[in-house]
Amino acid sequence: MDKKLLSSLKNDLNGQYLSVPSANYLASTPAEDDQVLDMNWVLAVVKRRLLVMGIVAVSIATLSGSFVLRAAKKSITEYEGKFTVLAEPITADDRLSKLFVQSQNNSLGITDLNKIKSSAEEGSSVDYQSLSRVLKSPEVLLPLVKNLQKKYPNFDYKNLNNRLIIQRVTFLRDGKQGGTKLVDISYRDRDPKRIQYVLDETAKYYLEYIDKERLRVSKQSIDFIARQMPPLQQKVDNLQQELQILRVQYNFNQPELRSRSLSDQIDSVANRRLEVQGQLAESRLQYESYKKRSLTGDYRWIVDISPKSYENLIGKVNEIESQVALSSTQFYENSLPIQSLREKQQSLRDLMKRESDTVLLQMQSQLKQLEAREQVITNSQNSLQAKITQMPQAQRRYDDIQLQLELAKDTLKLFIEKQKTLQLDAGQIDGSWQIISKPQLITNENGDLYPVTEKPTRRHLAIAIVISTLLGIAIGFLVEVLNTVFHTPEEIKSATKRPLLGVIPIAKAMKIKSRRGERVPAQFTSVTSNTNSASLKRIIVSNSKDFPVIEAFHYLYTNIQLLNAEHPISSLTITSTLKGEGKSTVALYLAKTASAVGKRVLLVDANMRVPQLHTYLGLSNMKGLSNVLSSDLSLNEAIQRLPDDENLFVLTAGTIPPDPIKLLSSKKMHYLMEQFLALFDLVIYDTPPLMGLADGHLLASQTDGTVLIVKIEKTDRGLVNKALDQLNVADFNVLGVVANGVK
Repeated sequence: MDKKLLSSLKNDLNGQYLSVPSANYLASTPAEDDQVLDMNWVLAVVKRRLLVMGIVAVSIATLSGSFVLRAAKKSITEYEGKFTVLAEPITADDRLSKLFVQSQNNSLGITDLNKIKSSAEEGSSVDYQSLSRVLKSPEVLLPLVKNLQKKYPNFDYKNLNNRLIIQRVTFLRDGKQGGTKLVDISYRDRDPKRIQYVLDETAKYYLEYIDKERLRVSKQSIDFIARQMPPLQQKVDNLQQELQILRVQYNFNQPELRSRSLSDQIDSVANRRLEVQGQLAESRLQYESYKKRSLTGDYRWIVDISPKSYENLIGKVNEIESQVALSSTQFYENSLPIQSLREKQQSLRDLMKRESDTVLLQMQSQLKQLEAREQVITNSQNSLQAKITQMPQAQRRYDDIQLQLELAKDTLKLFIEKQKTLQLDAGQIDGSWQIISKPQLITNENGDLYPVTEKPTRRHLAIAIVISTLLGIAIGFLVEVLNTVFHTPEEIKSATKRPLLGVIPIAKAMKIKSRRGERVPAQFTSVTSNTNSASLKRIIVSNSKDFPVIEAFHYLYTNIQLLNAEHPISSLTITSTLKGEGKSTVALYLAKTASAVGKRVLLVDANMRVPQLHTYLGLSNMKGLSNVLSSDLSLNEAIQRLPDDENLFVLTAGTIPPDPIKLLSSKKMHYLMEQFLALFDLVIYDTPPLMGLADGHLLASQTDGTVLIVKIEKTDRGLVNKALDQLNVADFNVLGVVANGVK
């Protein structure tokens, strides 16, 4: 075959059929693989489960679409009518509050009054949400329902409440939603005549209800104010009377002057008291001194009291005493002249005693007057001091009463104004609600009735299709998750965390022959170039359709050799988790690949339970591994060379023994494996599956490495992880995994 033609054929087939790992693929980072695998996995799932997704989506869409169409046929077209009213507060509180603000702020200018007007327009006192709920409550609507039942007996409260809509008319101002005092009242039904009748009756009933409610509330307010005014008036009178008493008692017309006057009075009284106390002390001291002298018989002190009145008396006493002193020198004591002088002297002394007693009595009387005067001044001082002490409390009480009186007057004034306003408001019966737009049906531009309940069949069908599609995709992914087999080589690598050594595709030509029940031998030839250089040997195949398979094994062999370039691998264990994953086929083709590049290869069928290699190769199985281990049969007699490949030797399993484990664990098996390594460049062991059997574990412990075969769309994830865990526990050298059966 021409070299250029072979090279072109190989490149084309690689691009169309192969997706095999290379050395660079094995060295890629996990982060990059995860990012690629996530998206690839999603696309692969959609591709694999597209049929399931489509069937589920179409089924659900068909079922839901039939329900939508059936519901659309059963739906009834409804129409709508409405009327608009200008809502006013039920009571006059809103207007009263404005009047009260204006009456309390008489100094407000035109700008301030405009502000009050603007705020009143923007902030209405009507709670429209509460009003809507009140107007639709059973207590309000039941009388209206009874009136409507006269013409429509089947009409009930539930029907009216669900179809009657009360909304406030709003508008946009500076990007914000503002409210008006307009209220739209609408009603929906399929019968236009009934809509018109219900709206007419509702408008008339609501106007009457609002008027009655307004009058009722106004009457209640008037009665309440009438009950509150007499006690409030009595309170004002009592406060005024108490205030008058305080004014009279403390002279509170000018509180500051009154306080200053009391301070001046108490200072004056204190000075007078000190003066009287001084006089009293001086008089008392003089009285005691004179009294002591009188007791000793010295009465001359009376001259100090009144010198002019008692000078003659003292002179006479002094004259008699002089005469007595002179006569005593001349006469005897008992003589008549002396006795006469003594009698005159005694008479004068008695007179002086009487005068002194009289003066002492006068002085005692003066002392009593001074003491009484002092007591009066003291009492006056205490009274003034008590008034000064009580002045702050009285002032506080005066201020409190004055404040209470002002509040009571303001409240009384407000009640009087409210009473007058409520009486005036009660007389204006037609000032509550006003109909702006009469009850009428809603029509389009042509004057035809406008249906308010359209049949959203298209939208519902679109929603049904979207939901059905999403459910179909979800069920497809659910099936994918529940199906725990591997679907792509990337999934195998991600789940096992092991190098992906090779990706073996399905050969179409081999697949067609297999369906016919024919055995397909390995069609390898080794062609040497004209230069006789072993490095230029290549693998070719007689049928170009099988070329991707051969090329995949070429990459598998290369990757195994690159795992340890310094110490080439000389023995391999090819195994799988379960039966039927293609491990024997992989072992055979891998041996063919190695022999084609010039390696002396021994392929050992170690599956002595269900041997298959001799069937694939068309060889005899009468003498094989079991016969060598259990008898004296030599290797030269058991090992067979393929007729079309001088470098490939095969040791079949031989006759099936009763206990393969005993043979594989024997010392002779270890000896044979050492001989294999001495005689051949590469020894490949095809072992039984790992799950449930120990054969593969025994051989894996004696070889340079183990390769695990995983079949796409067949091998369970959990079994693969379990098998790898068993190999890891035994510390076996697992070189990597091979994805077999890739489409």
